Amino acid sequence: MDKIYSSIKRSLNQKKPNTALLSLGILLLFVSAWLIFVYFQYYQDRFYPKTYIDDINLSGLTRDEAKIKIQENMQDKIDFENDSLSIFYKDKEVEAKLNQLAIKNNLDDVLIEAFESSHQSNFFKKTARYYVQLNFDQEKIQALIGNLKDLVDFPGEKPNATIKNKTVEILPGKTGDKLLSDETWQTLHKQVLNKNLRDLSKEDFNVEAIMAHPILALDQSQIEMSKNRALKLIDQKLTLSYEYQKIDISNQELMNFLAWPNGLDQEKIDLFIDNLKAQINRPSSDASFIYDKDTLEVTDFSADKNGLEIDAVSTKKIVEDFLNKIENEEQINGENSFSIPMKSTIATVTLEKANDLGIKEVIGFGESWYAHSIPNRVDNVALATSRISNHIVKPGEEFSFNKILGEVSDKTGYKNAYIIEAGETKLAPGGGVCQVSSTLFRSLLNAGLKVTRRLPHAYRVSYYEIGNEPGFDATVFEGETDLRFINDTSNHILINCQSDSENLYMFCKLYGTSDGRSTEIINYRKWGQSPALPTVYIPDASLRPGQLKQIDWSASGIKSEFTNVIKDKNGEIIREDSYHSSYRPWAAKYLRGI
Repeated sequence: MDKIYSSIKRSLNQKKPNTALLSLGILLLFVSAWLIFVYFQYYQDRFYPKTYIDDINLSGLTRDEAKIKIQENMQDKIDFENDSLSIFYKDKEVEAKLNQLAIKNNLDDVLIEAFESSHQSNFFKKTARYYVQLNFDQEKIQALIGNLKDLVDFPGEKPNATIKNKTVEILPGKTGDKLLSDETWQTLHKQVLNKNLRDLSKEDFNVEAIMAHPILALDQSQIEMSKNRALKLIDQKLTLSYEYQKIDISNQELMNFLAWPNGLDQEKIDLFIDNLKAQINRPSSDASFIYDKDTLEVTDFSADKNGLEIDAVSTKKIVEDFLNKIENEEQINGENSFSIPMKSTIATVTLEKANDLGIKEVIGFGESWYAHSIPNRVDNVALATSRISNHIVKPGEEFSFNKILGEVSDKTGYKNAYIIEAGETKLAPGGGVCQVSSTLFRSLLNAGLKVTRRLPHAYRVSYYEIGNEPGFDATVFEGETDLRFINDTSNHILINCQSDSENLYMFCKLYGTSDGRSTEIINYRKWGQSPALPTVYIPDASLRPGQLKQIDWSASGIKSEFTNVIKDKNGEIIREDSYHSSYRPWAAKYLRGI
């Protein structure tokens, strides 16, 4: 019994300390909970510790207190009401007040973010740092950039070169300016808008625009370099041909294909190729040939035309290779004439199928230009072309230009334009008819037909020397001043001439059957040049005193000659036709009012 009592007593003595420890633990838990409650209660409307905005410790501050403290630190930083954003290039500048661009600090947004973030963290949160930046209206700022672009953009002027009397002048051009809007916006964003407010200064709001210079003016050394390049082109010419036509590219035009101070101007070469395509490319078209089999009067004629499509890449390469050879001073060896590479589509109905006269292909071609002709002359060229065109010449028959043309007078539709008659230039119906006869003469030379009568003009006429040397003209007038030839082929020949009154260009094609003959102009020469005669003034009471009216134009005298060698299909000479021209010097004449 005593043993049992002693055991119980010992047990009671051991439980007293354990109860005390439990009570103390409970007390500590209660105190901790109370402290935590007080902590959270205290920071319910305040920033928790380790929260910084612009490196300012906001621990224990309310949002209003924090805002005041941060604003005090911002004093003398940026005045959003009065400061401006300026964007400039050289002496050109645009600016606007920051508040006009809706540029302001985002302090309120940062306070909300920092406060909410800190209240979502736990006791073990890391230090959180936030920075005030800028809010802005991107559309308004980009509009400001656009205002500067309007002020500073200048296309510039490309450097250029001109040739006059074998002298080269280099025009240095003007540097172009182009504001790069996207790049300027990115620079402004980096320099201003993407920075923390604490890192900004007033100077940051002066932003230099980002510019490009698509064209640069030449400096003096580049001018000299360019001049040396241009000199290589002075005596050069490139000829591109297709069908029976050719396109002569002069030294000045070749020079325009160069970029200065070096390289090629791809834009201009591409434009040239595009113009060629517009001029030459065409679909195929069938022949149409309606004529009276007894009288051979033609009521409708159009030759078949193969469809043409320029190979633009190969044509461009011809131009570029030619220019590069000259640039590198490689030997051209007279290789300045090239056929334009192209694809061809055959017509379904050919000219040969449309008749039984042996008229199936072009056997002769001639062309001429008449720039600066007065309107009446242009009209007369078109009328005379229509009267001569589509006439058929039988084998062995002699053709007379005057006979086929018929009467030339105002009664037959011709207008007054300048003609040469009895050694004088005067206004009369039919001025311009000789443009047609001269063009036909050139086609006869090309065909190798027997010309039985041809006379040159009394003096040089500028229209007939466009693209030609003196001596390739043929004057006509009533009577024996005529152009005649014999069809010495075995088939009929059709004369087809066309004039272009807009571009002041015409050509004559002779259609027949080729017997294989070929022609070559040899031994061309000109000599005996003499100056133009002194200007003549003729009193005219119909003009007011002192008024001048030019009625004739000066021309220097010269002689010329050449031989047209005609060979058969085997290369044997059929004949050699020589042509001689003697142009007298001519005086400019003015009517002067008295």
